This record gives sequence, C-alpha cells and structure tokens, in this order.
Amino acid sequence: MAKKHTPEQLMMLAIEEMKKSVPDNGRGDNKINPKVGAVLATPDGEILSTAHRGELRDGDHAEFTVLERKNRDKNVTGMVIYATLEPCAPGARNHPKLSCAERIFNARIGKVFIGYIDPDPTVAGEGRDFLKDSGIEVD
Repeated sequence: MAKKHTPEQLMMLAIEEMKKSVPDNGRGDNKINPKVGAVLATPDGEILSTAHRGELRDGDHAEFTVLERKNRDKNVTGMVIYATLEPCAPGARNHPKLSCAERIFNARIGKVFIGYIDPDPTVAGEGRDFLKDSGIEVD
C-alpha cells in the first residue's frame, strides 16, 4: 500500500526538489531563473512523481517535466500538483510553447497548491488567476 502524505509534507518535498533546480545555460536577458520544484500526487496524498527546473533538459520548467516528461502516458485527471512557485501564465512562453498553467489545465489536474506567487509585478498572479478561471482549485 502506498504511503499517504499531508499537503504540508508534499509541499516540503516540492521545496526539496526546488533546491535541486538547474539554471538555464546561455540565457541572454540576464534574468535569474527561479528555482522551482513540483510534486504530482493523488488527492489523498500518494506521491506519483517529482520534478525540478532543468532536471531532464536545460530550461524545462518543473511542471512541464512532471507532466510531460515523466507522466505523459498516464491519465492524471483530478490529481494534485504542489508547485513552489506560481505556474507561468498563458503568454509567458515563446510560441509555440504552452505555459505551465495551460499544461496543468490540459492535463485536467484537479487542484494546485502554490507555495509562492511570482514576485515579478508584470506576471504576479496571472498563472493563479488562469487556473482559478479555468475551474481548477488553487490553494
């Protein structure tokens, strides 16, 4: 039987993943890449997968890695994501890339726990608001 975890334990695991983040190489705009960790879990707290920024490929966001790289072939409808930083909002990625918030919506995730709203005033709250407006529970 799989071990069940509390939301607090799952967010702490996301923080541990965040600490492993890898900065993008050769970024030309001199912005610092945020460290981000993500945990994909069942609604009752069973861990399905973890990820951090740049884990499998330079520049990949944690949410992208946990959904598209590690669980692409699985039905994750109704599952829960714990993300240390607000998922990027539509328009944040260069076309044709989808934002993490759009990927979460497309995966039919049921709930997202956000550790911290993006402090960049040009985007703060937009990922959270997209998720809420799309009917995804956000905490």
